[in-house]
Amino acid sequence: MIDFTEAVQGKSSDELLKMVYQFDQWSPSMLSTVESELLNRGILPTDIEQRKQKLIDAEAKILSKGKDASLTGQIIGWLTVFGLIGMMLGYNYAYSKVKSKYSEKSYFKYNEVSRKNGSYLFYTSLILSALTIFFYILKQGGANI
Repeated sequence: MIDFTEAVQGKSSDELLKMVYQFDQWSPSMLSTVESELLNRGILPTDIEQRKQKLIDAEAKILSKGKDASLTGQIIGWLTVFGLIGMMLGYNYAYSKVKSKYSEKSYFKYNEVSRKNGSYLFYTSLILSALTIFFYILKQGGANI
C-alpha cells in the first residue's frame, strides 16, 4: 500500500477539503490519509462519513446485481466447449469478481443467471476435455475403442 502522508501534508487545507468530497476521484487509502490530516488540523467536516456511506451503499446496490454475460461470449464458449477457450470463458462468467472502488468488498462481476450458465459451461468443458484426453491416451496405448 502506498503511503500518501508526505504528499497530503504538503497540501493546503482548502485543497484537502476539496479532495475529501471527491470520493470518486481518489483511492480509499488516499482519502483515508486526507481525512487523517484534516482531523489532525481540526477541520474534518462532520458530514464526510454520511456522504461516504451513501456513496458506498449506492455502489453496493449496483455491483451486487452484476451484469449480464455477453451472448457472443456464451455462444463462442459453447462452440468451443471441447477446449481451453470454452473452459476459460465459463470460468470467467462463473467466478469473476470486481472490487468496490470505495471499500475493500468484492462482488461477482456477472448476475446469478450468467454465473450459473458460466458454471455449466466451465464444468462441461472441463469434463469433456478430460474425457477427450483420457480416450486419446487409451487409444495411443493400443486399446480398441
